[in-house]
Amino acid sequence: MIAFGYYKVGQTNQQNNQQKYFERKTRYAIAPILQAEADRVYAMRELVNLKKEASIMKGVEGWNSTSKNSGKAYYSERFMPRAIDNFDTQNIK
Repeated sequence: MIAFGYYKVGQTNQQNNQQKYFERKTRYAIAPILQAEADRVYAMRELVNLKKEASIMKGVEGWNSTSKNSGKAYYSERFMPRAIDNFDTQNIK
């Protein structure tokens, strides 16, 4: 009787491990799609922020927008995304 219980526990553990494996495999498969979507949303927010910055600072001499073409932020070789909070999503149409 006890041996049968251990057998069933072993079978259940194998099924659980297989289920976790398939879930991980699925997550790994959709991760690039989710990252691409997040990058697209980031780019839209960044564009809105740059347009807002350009309209606010248009009267300041020597000020240029901090886009990729205008210069590096803090003179760094490493890409550092700008901080974008959730309240910025209301400006995207």
